Amino acid sequence: MVPQARICSDGTRAMKSILALTAAVLVVPPASAQTKAPPVESTHQAQPQRPYARFTLPNGLTTIVHTDRTSPSVFVGLWYRTGSRDEPAGKTGFAHLFEHLMFQGTAHRKQELGAAFRAIGAIGMNGVTRTDHTAYYETVPTNALDAALWLESDRMGYLDGGITQAALDEQRSIVLNEKRQGELRPEEAAWRHFLSAFYPADHPYAHPTIGSTADIEAASLDDVKSWFASHYGAGNAVLVLSGDIDADTAREKVTRYFGGIRTGSPISRPVQWAPPLTETRRDRLYGAFPTMHLSRNWSIPNGDLRERTLLLLAARAMAGSMESPLVRALVTDGKVATGVSATLNEGELGSVLQVSLDLRPGVSPEAAGQALDAALADYRTHGPAAERLATIIAATDTAVLRMLENPAAIGNMLGDGEVSHADPAYFLRQREWIKAATPEQVRAIGAKWLDLPYYELLTLPTPATPQAVPDVDRSRMPEPGPFKSTIVFPAISEQTLPNGLKLVVARRPGVGMVDFSLQFASDPMAPGYPRGTGSRALALLASGTPSRSGAPVSRSLAAIGTSLSADSDDGRSAIRWGAANVVAEESLDLVGDLLRKPPPYPAVAVAEANAAARGGSEAAARNPSGAGPALLRRAIWGDPDGRAAAAPSQEGVAITREMLLDYHGTHLVPNRATLFIVGDITLERARAMAEHGFAGWRATGPAPASASPAEARVPAAPRLILVDAPGAPQTSITVGAPIAPFDRDQSAVEALATATLADISSGRLNLNLRQDKGWSYGFGGGIDDSPAGPRLFLASGSVQADRTGASLAELRRELNAIATTRPITQGELDAHRDAMIRSTAQSFVRNEAFLGALTTADSYGLPWDRAATTNHRLAAVTLPQVQAASRALFRPDGQTWIVIGDLKTIEPQVRALGIAPIEMWDALGRKRP
Repeated sequence: MVPQARICSDGTRAMKSILALTAAVLVVPPASAQTKAPPVESTHQAQPQRPYARFTLPNGLTTIVHTDRTSPSVFVGLWYRTGSRDEPAGKTGFAHLFEHLMFQGTAHRKQELGAAFRAIGAIGMNGVTRTDHTAYYETVPTNALDAALWLESDRMGYLDGGITQAALDEQRSIVLNEKRQGELRPEEAAWRHFLSAFYPADHPYAHPTIGSTADIEAASLDDVKSWFASHYGAGNAVLVLSGDIDADTAREKVTRYFGGIRTGSPISRPVQWAPPLTETRRDRLYGAFPTMHLSRNWSIPNGDLRERTLLLLAARAMAGSMESPLVRALVTDGKVATGVSATLNEGELGSVLQVSLDLRPGVSPEAAGQALDAALADYRTHGPAAERLATIIAATDTAVLRMLENPAAIGNMLGDGEVSHADPAYFLRQREWIKAATPEQVRAIGAKWLDLPYYELLTLPTPATPQAVPDVDRSRMPEPGPFKSTIVFPAISEQTLPNGLKLVVARRPGVGMVDFSLQFASDPMAPGYPRGTGSRALALLASGTPSRSGAPVSRSLAAIGTSLSADSDDGRSAIRWGAANVVAEESLDLVGDLLRKPPPYPAVAVAEANAAARGGSEAAARNPSGAGPALLRRAIWGDPDGRAAAAPSQEGVAITREMLLDYHGTHLVPNRATLFIVGDITLERARAMAEHGFAGWRATGPAPASASPAEARVPAAPRLILVDAPGAPQTSITVGAPIAPFDRDQSAVEALATATLADISSGRLNLNLRQDKGWSYGFGGGIDDSPAGPRLFLASGSVQADRTGASLAELRRELNAIATTRPITQGELDAHRDAMIRSTAQSFVRNEAFLGALTTADSYGLPWDRAATTNHRLAAVTLPQVQAASRALFRPDGQTWIVIGDLKTIEPQVRALGIAPIEMWDALGRKRP
C-alpha cells in the first residue's frame, strides 16, 4: 500500500539479456541435484511476439512504443547514452552524482521530482547509472501520461536552470552516504580492487560507478552544469513508452513535449577496448570477508553477438544449477567449495567471463585451484549435457513468458536493446539463438576462452588478532485527468477436496503463467520443535522423495522452467511455484510427489543446512551492521521463545532428520492446507489437477495446538542497546516498540500514519536525515504485521558515524513530535493518501500480486477481494483518526533502540544523550559486560 521508494542505484556494468531473467526460474534448493529431464518441447510451442513502433524526432530523440492494454498505465523510460565510462580523470562519480541531481528542481519546477511523480500516482520510479548509460523510469496512470512527459522533457531540457549550490551540496552528501553504506559490504573492497587490477589505469571501466570521495567532494556547480550541457540532450537519448498507448498518440505527445528540446552534442568515446591478458596474473586481498573466495576472470572482446550469447549459455551450463558440472565437481562431490558461479558480465567496450567459488572451511586455496583446473578441463572436453542445455532453454521460455506479463519489464528490455545493440527486440533475437544452440557449440565457445590467460583474485578473511571483536507551457505541469484507480479483481472460486485440501482459484484469462501457493495452517514455531523446523522442512522438500533422490526431483522441476520457494511466518508455512500454463499439471504433479509421502530428508542435506545456519551466524558476527531489526525483535519478543527467529543466533542448527520427518507428518497434511492458484485456469481444471497430483495424500487427525502469540516485553522507559562494529564508517540505527494486534478497521489508518513518519521516500524521518541533513542514504520503516497477538513498529537506516548522536536526537524529536507537538497535518495526510490511491491499481499487474493478496486475506481472516477495497478504505480515513493512531503507534517513551557502529566513535555521542541506561550486546544478541 505504501508507495515504492525512489532510491537511485549506481549499477554495475551489465547489459540485460533474457538469460539473466532465467536465474529466477533456475534456482534450486542447495541440497538438491538433478538427473534425466522430461521432454520440454511443450514450453516452446508459443512464439511470443511483442511488436513495437519506432520513430525519431528532428532533434534526434529516438522513441520506442509498445502497446499493451492490460492495465490503465504506461511505463516511461529514458535512456541517456552516457555513464561512468565518460568521466575524465578527477571527475569520477559525476554520472551518478548527476543522476541524483536529475530528481531535483528545474527552471520551471521547484518541487522535488519524486513528490511531483507521487502526486500523479507514479510507481516504480527510479534511476540507475551504469558504466555505459544512465536510465530513468517510472510507471504512471494513463491519464497522467501528459504530466509525466512534461516532467521528463522538463528535466531533459531545463534542469540547469534549477540546479543550485544547495541542491548540489544536499545530493553530494546523500551520494557520499550511499558510498559509505556500500563500503560496509566487504565485497565492495574486492570489486574496487578487481577494477583497478584488471583494467589499465586510463581505461573507462577502471573505477567504480560511484566514484571517489575526493572527486565527489570537489564537484562544483559549474562542473555539474557542464556535464548536463555536454552529456544530456535529445540526440543522446532513447525514450520508451510501454503499456496503454499507441504509436500515433505517442508521436503526437512526444513531439509536443520533446520537440523543442535541444539536440546536444555527440560524445566522443572509445568503441571497443577489452584489456588483453598475455599471461595469467594472481592477486590476494585480505579484508572483512566471511570466507575465502576465488574468482578467475577472462577478458572477452565484443564481436559476434551470437557468440556472446553462446558464451552466456556456457556460463549458465557450467554452474547454473546443482547438477551443473562445476557444482557437481566442486560442491556436491568434491567438497572443496560451498558455492560456485559462472557469469558473463557484459559491457559495450568489452566483457568479462568470471568463474568464482566460495571455499569450504578447511580447504586451502591451492587445493581449490587444482580442483577448479580439473573441473574446467573436463568442461572444455565434454561441454554441457544435452538435457542440461534443454533445461536452460525451457527456463528461458518461462522467463520470457513471465516478463511479457509486465509492460514495464518489456519496456526495460526494449530500451536496453536499443542503447546497447541498436535493436529494441534484441532479446527476441537472442531467444532464437538460444533455442538453436547445440551442446557442441556451447562447449566449443567455452573452451575457446577458458584456454586463454586469466586474472585470478583470492579474497581472504583478515587473520584474527587477540584484540579482535566480532514548446510547451513550462510555467506549470499539466493536471492529470481522472484517475482509473479501481483494482479489477479476478473472480474467485473455491472448493474442498475429500482429503480436506481447500482450493481457491482466481482466473485471469489470457495470462501465460499459472502461479501456485500451497499454504499450511501450521505453526512454524510449534511446541516441541526447535525454532526453524517448519521452514527447514519445507526448504528441504526437494531433497527427494521415497521413490527418487533429490536429483531427478530438481531436474524435473527445472526442465519445465520452474522451482520451489518456501517460507514460514506467524501461523503459516507455504510452498510457492509458477509454471507456464502448458505445463501447470506437470508442475503440480511434481510438487504432489514431494508431499504424498515424507521425503527422505537425506542426512547430507540436513547436515549442510545446519552448517549453513552456523555459517550465517559467523557471517553476522563478522559484519553486524545489518543485524539491527533482528536484534530489536529479540529485545522485544525474547529468546528463545517469542518471535525472535530472524535474529542471527545459533537457533535451528540442531534440527535433526527425525524432527523434520515428525513435523512433515504432523503439520504438512492436506486437511491443514489451502492451495491458491492464479492464472488462466478454471476451478474444474484446478480440481482435476489437484486430485491427480495429490492422489493418495491422506488427511490426519488434528494437529497439536499452536503456540500462543508471543508476549511482548513492553518497556516502561526507553531502552538502548549498543553493538560494536569496529571500523564501520556508518552507524546502523533501529528503533521500535510493540503495538496492538491487527484490527481490520484500523489498517488503512495505520498505513497512512506510518507512511507520514517512516515512508522510505517521503516520511518525516527520511526527509529529516536524508533530505534536510544529508546524514543518511535512507531511513524508513513500517509495521511488522502479524495476524494474531501484538505486532511491532520499527524503523531503521544507516547514518554517518560522526553524526550518530545528532541523528538519534533528531529521530527522538520526530517520534515525539508526531505523537505530541507536531501532529500529522491535513496536507501530509492528503499527499500520502493521494499517492497510495493513485498507484494501487498499477501494483496489480502480475499473478503474484493477486496471489499475495489472496494469501494475506486468508491469513488475516479477510474477504478474498479485500485488496480491491483498498482505495475506498484509504479515502475514508480522517485527520483525527491518523492523529490518534500516531499517538498509539509512536509512543516516544516506550521505544527500544539498537545502535550498531564503531564504539570508539559512537559511544561517547550516545552516552551524552542520556536516552537510557546502555546495554552492551554482540551481533548474536548475547549480552556483554
